[in-house]
Amino acid sequence: MRLVDRPELIDEPWFATGADRARHADVLDEAVGSWIARRTRSDVVAAFEKAEAAVAPVQDVRDVLADPQYQALDTITTVDDPELGPLRMQNVLFRLSATPGAIRWAGRPHGADTDEVLTELGLSETDLKALRAEGAL
Repeated sequence: MRLVDRPELIDEPWFATGADRARHADVLDEAVGSWIARRTRSDVVAAFEKAEAAVAPVQDVRDVLADPQYQALDTITTVDDPELGPLRMQNVLFRLSATPGAIRWAGRPHGADTDEVLTELGLSETDLKALRAEGAL
């Protein structure tokens, strides 16, 4: 609270316990959030780190793609798709040394399972032919 220029909140009786602070989360969130909103992300992170307070920025997809650690871990990898070409997508999350896992394909081609799904739903081969003739499939 000192960091975010709201030291008076520390003296509030409800600030003494975690449970009471949780009941006043709206007050604390506003205090911290309004302080953060007036600064750049790098200034906020630097100030919190200097104060030895826990902080981490929320990253959007551009941040994730540019992050050197994510790049080193190949967290976002490229998978070749026969229809769409190379696709960027999330890699297997937990790649252990003995069982690293791998992405085999980006997904089944559009319509690859249509007949099977519709047959499971009770449509006959005649129904499927009729739907195709009408342009519905």
